[in-house]
Amino acid sequence: MTSTLLLVSGSRRAESLNARLLRELGRRVGERSALDVLHPAEVSLPIFDQDLEADPAVVEHVATLHRRFEASDALLIASPEYNGQLPAYLKNLVDWVSRLPYVDPRFENPFLNRPVLLCGASTGWSGGAVAIPHARALFGYVGCLVIGETVCVPYADQAWTGDGFAFDPIFDAHIDAAIDRTVHLAAAHSKARPSRTTEA
Repeated sequence: MTSTLLLVSGSRRAESLNARLLRELGRRVGERSALDVLHPAEVSLPIFDQDLEADPAVVEHVATLHRRFEASDALLIASPEYNGQLPAYLKNLVDWVSRLPYVDPRFENPFLNRPVLLCGASTGWSGGAVAIPHARALFGYVGCLVIGETVCVPYADQAWTGDGFAFDPIFDAHIDAAIDRTVHLAAAHSKARPSRTTEA
């Protein structure tokens, strides 16, 4: 059974550096896992408000997103940092999806035991690294197995060639090792679970 990686950008810009980084990571995964890219245009959620959990349209949209997470065997998250924090868009997405099992018992925690590789790219010196501890806390709290390695790309605009990223050999090897571990953990997760989708 082929494992599936869900690729999620914390930036809403279609051509953000983080979306480009996800494409690069997906290229390195190759055919070892299936890739599912959650495009920001597919996410239309209000700021989390428990009162809105009574709105059938909102809950159905959350359920659609939940199924994408539930069908995955690992997550690749690439996010910028805004004032040293995760973007509100990404935190809001996790808040809504993680709440669904409390609203509808047919759904389970889609983050539980899923490996997650945290990544970031920025035009500044940190490459998103300042927000990584916040991301670790968030994804660890909802039940993910947060991989120790991270992929943070500082001055990412300078590494962008127009067709892809140009990294030095040492950083290339680091990225490949992180991807290899993620693919391995995703395959183990896929093998261990009995089903791939949530019935609803």
